[in-house]
Formats: sequence, structure tokens, C-alpha cells
Amino acid sequence: MKNNRFGLTEGKTAVVTGAGQGIGAAIAEMLGANGAFVIVTDINLEKAKETAAKIVADGGRAVAEYFNVADFTNLKAEVDKLAAVTGRIDIWVNNAGITGTARVEEITLEDWDRMQTLDIKSVFFCTQAVFEIMKRQNYGKLVHISSMAGERGGRSSSCAYSSAKAGVLNISKCFALSGGKYNITSNCVCPGRTLTAMAQGLSWLTDPKDAPEKTIPLCRFGTPEDIAGAVLFLSSDLSSYVTGDVIDVNGGLYMK
Repeated sequence: MKNNRFGLTEGKTAVVTGAGQGIGAAIAEMLGANGAFVIVTDINLEKAKETAAKIVADGGRAVAEYFNVADFTNLKAEVDKLAAVTGRIDIWVNNAGITGTARVEEITLEDWDRMQTLDIKSVFFCTQAVFEIMKRQNYGKLVHISSMAGERGGRSSSCAYSSAKAGVLNISKCFALSGGKYNITSNCVCPGRTLTAMAQGLSWLTDPKDAPEKTIPLCRFGTPEDIAGAVLFLSSDLSSYVTGDVIDVNGGLYMK
């Protein structure tokens, strides 16, 4: 991340959920490379420690903390503990979640409920908890990772996933409407076809007809760093007049 140092988050404290690997790790590293003190959270603490260690090795500041976004009973107390690390939370990135590939005929009630719990219910209640902290600060940057599937429906991903990600888009707007008078912005990033571990098993990764040179104007799949760049913008004061909005990071695939 050394080539990405612009100091855009200098002096800020950032929390990234699900930052042990993939897009979350890239976001944490990008924010750390730009000066933020990053609280790397994940349900897998060892993975979170690996991400934090990379940030520190690159000259940044970070700590790893165990955090379960679906522990709704203790969620507020756990978010308060995260805030106590530096005394504030300036940036909160809702990245943790799961995906699915089941066809509409195959989705079970259990599948549906698990997806809604981890991909939308957790986003709302995590954001609700940190929102109170940001209101007291009169400052905050809320960034939520949604999906292109949430905008146009799931094609290779499941209906349960795409509907949850559509809900994230609306949650973001609700917090944007409520947070404006407290100098809190709330925005979404919608990745397209991005090369991560979670992408394994999705049809576009191996189907010749979905080859990027045939389907994506920029002729390649996305990387976690591509997503992290958009999150960096929305986490910085360069986006101080941007709220309730969405950045699509899909190489132009959404135009297809």
C-alpha cells in the first residue's frame, strides 16, 4: 500500500468489519496507509491480527479486535469498547457479510434468515450503535459495502443475497437523512465481479461466456484494492458533500 499514501485519513480512527481477508483487509490496509488508526475487526481474530500486522509493518497504526456483527445482545457494548481504543470512531465501514449462489427454487427459510441476519440486520444495528458515538462527536463517515446485485438483482448470486444488499442501499440513505445535521455522511460502495475468496463458486469466475474481455468494458475483474480506493474517498473529507449516494466499482459491467 506504500504507493497509496496521500494522508487522506490522517488523524482519524477507522473501524472495518470483516477485515481479516479479501475486500475488508484491502480497505483496512488502504485506510491505514493514508494515516488512519485502524481497528481491524473480524470474527476470526487470527486473520484480523494478520491484517493489522501488515498495516503496522507498512508504517501504519492498527490493532486487531474480535467482533461479531451478529451478537445483537452485546452489540452496543462491543461497539463502545471499540470506541474506547482511541476515544472516538471517525470512520465505520460495514464490510462483514456472506454470499450465496442458490437459485430461487432452492432457497430455504434457514438460508434466507441467515443471509438477512448477516448481510442486513447486522449492518443496521452496527450502524445504529456507532451512530450515537458519531452524533456526540458531530462527525462521522459511514461506508457500507453493498453489491451490484443489490441494484439489479442477483444473476449469479442468490435472491437472498441480492435482496439483503438492496436493503443496505436503503439503510445507508436512512442514516444519511438522519445524520446530516450531525456532520455524518453515509454512503455505499457496490462492487461488481471482484476476485476474492468469497467469489469462489460463483459462475462468472469460470464460465467462458462471462470472461471479462467479453462482458466488462475495462476487460478485467475487479480487485479488493479497487473497492478500497472508493471506500477511501468516501472515508475522507474529499467526500464531505457526498451523502446518501452510491459508488459503483464494476469496470463498467453495470452498463451491460
